[in-house]
Amino acid sequence: MDGLLLDHVPGLPGRLRIDVGEQRAVVVPQAADRRRLADIVTGLEEPPPGAMVLAGGPVRLVPAEGGLLPHLTVLGNVMHGHLTTQSITKQAAREQSRVQAVGCGLEDVLDRYPHEITPGRRRLAGVARALGAYPRAIVLEDASGLPTWGSLLSIRPNPDLASVALLLITTSTTRTAGFDDAQ
Repeated sequence: MDGLLLDHVPGLPGRLRIDVGEQRAVVVPQAADRRRLADIVTGLEEPPPGAMVLAGGPVRLVPAEGGLLPHLTVLGNVMHGHLTTQSITKQAAREQSRVQAVGCGLEDVLDRYPHEITPGRRRLAGVARALGAYPRAIVLEDASGLPTWGSLLSIRPNPDLASVALLLITTSTTRTAGFDDAQ
């Protein structure tokens, strides 16, 4: 298993397999279900008896608002993803973080703080931060009132996303555009 396999997980119909390079969406009825499913998939909550979550490596969560630390710049937030998951120097983390931030279209906001950029850019910074951990899967939490993940990720295709399985968890089928096979 190189991507993500979810079997008998609450909120999902039976089995869901997402291979590396695939983008899938799951629609759940309520925001609480969205959070619980995200917690189960990322390992923050134990799966219930009979449920199984298998991942080919680390799984990272990008919360709906991006999950950025308010006291760090965009570059600092992306670096945080590298420094907390790898044993590398700050200089190496800075260089790798710049590459990932540029891949997400953030080159013009690297020195800004989260409150100084748009919600869509915060979401993309969260993706860049998650990519810094070199995960095999990324869970994208969605919320209404924000730009859709599909629209953000299609603006500037990022080759780094081809190396992960992407799972979008939302409460609305109208927010799944750009993702394969919404469940």
